[in-house]
Formats: sequence, structure tokens, C-alpha cells
Amino acid sequence: MYELSTPGFDFTICLSLIGVGGLIALIVIQLLLLTDLEGNDINSIEFSRRINKLILPEYIIQAVFSVWFLLTIRWFLFILNLPVLVYHYLRYSKGLHKVDPTKVYQMTSKLGNHLMLKLVFYMVMFFVYLFVLLFNLFSE
Repeated sequence: MYELSTPGFDFTICLSLIGVGGLIALIVIQLLLLTDLEGNDINSIEFSRRINKLILPEYIIQAVFSVWFLLTIRWFLFILNLPVLVYHYLRYSKGLHKVDPTKVYQMTSKLGNHLMLKLVFYMVMFFVYLFVLLFNLFSE
């Protein structure tokens, strides 16, 4: 595996750790907005407005890191990120990435499951990047 063979400090993996930390923060904010909606602390129009602002930056950050792994020939990390990249592309191309305020109460359960799965994926990727970074630092 090429990405595990570079000894020393790896700038790409450090940026990936920061980026996936940002993605985790975006997902947590979306989950907090969803709990506010379920608790009637926020109305559906305000919820949709706030969550729609967070979806596109998440897609862009995920795409940038996936393409960066492809360009730096880190095949293993690229293949791990490819399913989410394809999923984001399909949702964006079909126009399903925006939350509709008129249908938001019908899809709260599905949206919650969707966000929890993405949170688990990003947390696993965080630990994978951390492992690669530590492996590179301590391999000699």
C-alpha cells in the first residue's frame, strides 16, 4: 500500500484529518438541527434554510479530498471514499440534496438515519487517517 510506505510527517493526511473533523462538525450541526426540529424548537422553513446551507459545503469538502487522494495516488483512501463521493454525486445530480420544508416532517426518521450513517463513516475515516499518520510517523 503506497500511502503506508511514506516515512515521516505526511501533510496530506494532516489536512485529511482536519477536513474530516470539519465534516464531522457539519454532520453534528445537522443532527442538532434535526433534534431542534423534532422538539418543535424550530419550524420547518427555518430548518430547511439552515440545513441546506450545510449540505453543499459537505459535498464539496468530500469531493475535494477524494480527488486529492486520486491525484496523490493514494488508491486505498480513494477507494474508501469513493462510495460516499458517488452517493453525493447521485443525490446532487437528481436534486435530492436539498431539504423541502413541506416534506420535512415526513422524512425526519430517514434523514436522521442518513446523518447517523454519515457520522459513523466520517468517524471511521478519521481513525483510518489517524492510523496512517501515526504509521508514517513511527515507521523507519
